[in-house]
Amino acid sequence: MPFVQVQSGLTIRYECEGRGPPLLLISGTGHDLSFWAGTLPLLSTRYRCIVFDNRGVGDSSVPEPGYALRDMADDALSVLDVLGIERAHVMGFSMGGHIAQEFALNYSHRLLSLGIHHSWARNDPRLEGFQRIRRRLAQLGEIEALADMSLFGIYGQNYYQTHLLEMRERRTRLIETLPTRLKGWEGQLDACLRGDTYERLPAISVPTVITCSDGDMIVAPHRALEIHDRIAGSRYHLLHGTGHVALIEQPDVFARICLEFLRSLPG
Repeated sequence: MPFVQVQSGLTIRYECEGRGPPLLLISGTGHDLSFWAGTLPLLSTRYRCIVFDNRGVGDSSVPEPGYALRDMADDALSVLDVLGIERAHVMGFSMGGHIAQEFALNYSHRLLSLGIHHSWARNDPRLEGFQRIRRRLAQLGEIEALADMSLFGIYGQNYYQTHLLEMRERRTRLIETLPTRLKGWEGQLDACLRGDTYERLPAISVPTVITCSDGDMIVAPHRALEIHDRIAGSRYHLLHGTGHVALIEQPDVFARICLEFLRSLPG
């Protein structure tokens, strides 16, 4: 397992798959690099896909809460640096999409394009409430409640009902791994609650694709449209019949949207 040590002294685990132009993929809250597993078979046919464990989860370091999404964007940059990659396509999902926004705003010279998937630029009462409850559950060590709250929230109703065995297996894995990662969840959720890129979005000028789902109970489509309206020339895609984690519920559909965007870029 390759690791990179970032400026703060933390270690970040990363992996690469495929050949072609570099495509950095940033995961959502509480998810390790396996978050992108369903999409890699398609994405890696044309791109060198780089996935990594955000600080706080997987095999990366678990620092004390108090860091920001900007710090997590710096971690992503360190992964590109250790691989000697000067410029890359960068895509993030959910919290990863918010980190990708920070990456674009602070390191635009390192970007070929940007993907902001099922994400947001600023909190609203519903999203903030969901994140505050999960942060509190992490602080209290309420592992089963945190696992249930997360699974109920991020999966669409139809997918959840028709994949009950998978949901039970995911719940079991969460409960097994959470005890050593509660500080990581707390730190990531705290960073999400304090994150806000809304006013700065017009400064993003690289080719950008934005996705959302009509069944997302956490980040409604109007949150994606809010980003789309503030990034000139961005492209918007609404997926149908999926919840928050469309890359898991419909990985092939989601991957094709990403590939079509990437293939359409000049050069």
